[in-house]
Amino acid sequence: MESIPPIDSGKPSLFANTFYTLRYRDFRLFWIALTVSLLGVSFQTVAQGWLVYRLTGSATMLGFTGFISAVLALPASLIGGVLADRVSRRNLVVVTQFLMIFPPIALAYLIWSDQVQVWHVIAATIILAIIAAVDIPSRTAMVANLVPKDDLMNAQGLASAVGQLTRIIGPAIAGVVIGLWGEALPYFINGLSYIAMVVALLMMKPQPAATRERKEKISSGFLKGIKYSLTTPFILALLIIATAQGVFLQPYIALLPVFASDILRVGPQGLGWLNAAVGVGALIGAFGVANLKRGHRGLYLVLGSFLIPVFLIGFAWSTQIGIAIALLFLMGLGTVFLRTIPATYLLMEVPDELRGRVLSLATLIWYGAPYAAGLPIGFLSDTWGISIALSLTGVLFLATMIGITLTVPRIRKEE
Repeated sequence: MESIPPIDSGKPSLFANTFYTLRYRDFRLFWIALTVSLLGVSFQTVAQGWLVYRLTGSATMLGFTGFISAVLALPASLIGGVLADRVSRRNLVVVTQFLMIFPPIALAYLIWSDQVQVWHVIAATIILAIIAAVDIPSRTAMVANLVPKDDLMNAQGLASAVGQLTRIIGPAIAGVVIGLWGEALPYFINGLSYIAMVVALLMMKPQPAATRERKEKISSGFLKGIKYSLTTPFILALLIIATAQGVFLQPYIALLPVFASDILRVGPQGLGWLNAAVGVGALIGAFGVANLKRGHRGLYLVLGSFLIPVFLIGFAWSTQIGIAIALLFLMGLGTVFLRTIPATYLLMEVPDELRGRVLSLATLIWYGAPYAAGLPIGFLSDTWGISIALSLTGVLFLATMIGITLTVPRIRKEE
């Protein structure tokens, strides 16, 4: 597959340069379906946080709901990484996306019929997390087969942009929907949204399995990915950055219902605006990543790493909705660089025959670490106060990034 240069209209076109990878048909189908799917996920995310806090009134339970699903999804993630390097990634994702339709719809029924209990929410979250753990390594690795290597940064930027756009639109709408009709409708919409990805994948050209090592045991196959990750300093550093981000920076998202309900006192509509503020900042950051040229990636990665903890600590102590929204906007803006740039490096650096297994590790970190950290941070928030708990995580992240940039020079010099 040859790289298609941006449209040349005689003068630079920001729009054309930003969206040029959408000219690849299969990536365009993937991107549109991702938009629909992530919009549904953003609806459910807001509904789930509000529902759990409404049923329990506990920040610890907010953290526990994600924590238990992340722990139980761990084996599925490891298996998903090996399968991503053995079978057709497209076919595997078709199956997983179809299965993901049912848990949110079942929970929507329980809410509508006024039978929902917190254990129902936890059970549905666990089932969805296990299926997603198998799904995500293949779905992420697919992007490298949909566009040329030179265009991966743009493709990743666009994929990130649509994720952030749905975080703007979804939470704002979901907050209003929850206030008017309750939490059931966002769950139902999310269940239907997975159909879009199934249809789009079936319209794509089939993709062959990355490797023919069919007889290799799943355990030994995954160990190859572990060994490669641990013995390749740059890849290991990227995974440590992802871990630090997930453990120390991301758990604040799960605690936003506490801010909306008890600190800022703005209700579900305000919770939607808090989530949307993160999304607006991240959307702008994602378009920035899509246009990021070689020579500046390491600089932006390190700059974001040092500024985001400051924004997080400021937000932790904010008591005014305007200040909170502004700081969350800056958090979103910086976090997207911190997430998208390392993700692109992984797609570019890891050999295709190992990509699924390494990405399963990254997936486990990206999606599991915030939930795993949510339980202790939720407990600390209930014990010491949410402001102290989030301030501590900001300091710990900053210390981690200082250590990484000093010991792995390529991180700050990577072009």
